[in-house]
Amino acid sequence: MKNTRKRGETLVESIHDAAVKLIREVGYANLTFQQIAKAAKTSRSVLYRRWANMFDLLMEIVDDRSSNVLGGQLIDRIEDTGTLRGDLLHLLTLYQSTYAEIGPEILSAVLFEIGQGNNKVPEAEVDAAAKNILVMRKLLKNAKSRGEKIRRVGDITLTLPFNLIRMENLMYKKVDSKRIALFVDEILIPVFTMQ
Repeated sequence: MKNTRKRGETLVESIHDAAVKLIREVGYANLTFQQIAKAAKTSRSVLYRRWANMFDLLMEIVDDRSSNVLGGQLIDRIEDTGTLRGDLLHLLTLYQSTYAEIGPEILSAVLFEIGQGNNKVPEAEVDAAAKNILVMRKLLKNAKSRGEKIRRVGDITLTLPFNLIRMENLMYKKVDSKRIALFVDEILIPVFTMQ
C-alpha cells in the first residue's frame, strides 16, 4: 500500500486551507487544533510541533497569503510611477489586494485575538507597523528625489495609508479603486505634501 501522507509544503497548505474553511464554518472562537488536524487529515501533534497556539497559525496564514499575492514583501513591490499620487495609488492597490486575499474571516479572527488581549498581538502589530513605515519612507524618498515637496512627518503618520485600508475593510468590507483614489486625493496627498 502506497503511503499518501502529506508532507512539507503540501501538508502546510492543507492545514492552512482546513483552518480557513473551519473558521468560516464554526467560527474562530470555536476552532480547535483537533478539528483542523482532522480536516487536514493529519494529527494534532503535527500542528503543535509547528505552531504553539492558534494565533501563531493564524499569523502564518496572513503572512503566507500576503506573500502569495505580492510575490514577496510589499517593500519590494514599490514602484516609482513618476508622481506621489501614482505611487500612493499603486501602494494602496497592492495593500488592498493582500486584504482581499487574506479574507474577512481571517481579519475577523485577528480582531478576535486583539479583543482577547493576546500578548502576541502587540508584537505582531509592531512588526507590521515597522515594515509599513519602511515602505512609506521609501515611497516618500522617491517622491522627494523627483522634486516633490514632501512634508516631514512622524511614524504615526507614515502608518496612515495602511490604517485607512484596514479600517475600511473592517467597517465596509469593500474597497474599490474609486475609494482608494479618494483616500489618496482627499487625505494622503494633503497629509504628505506641502501645498
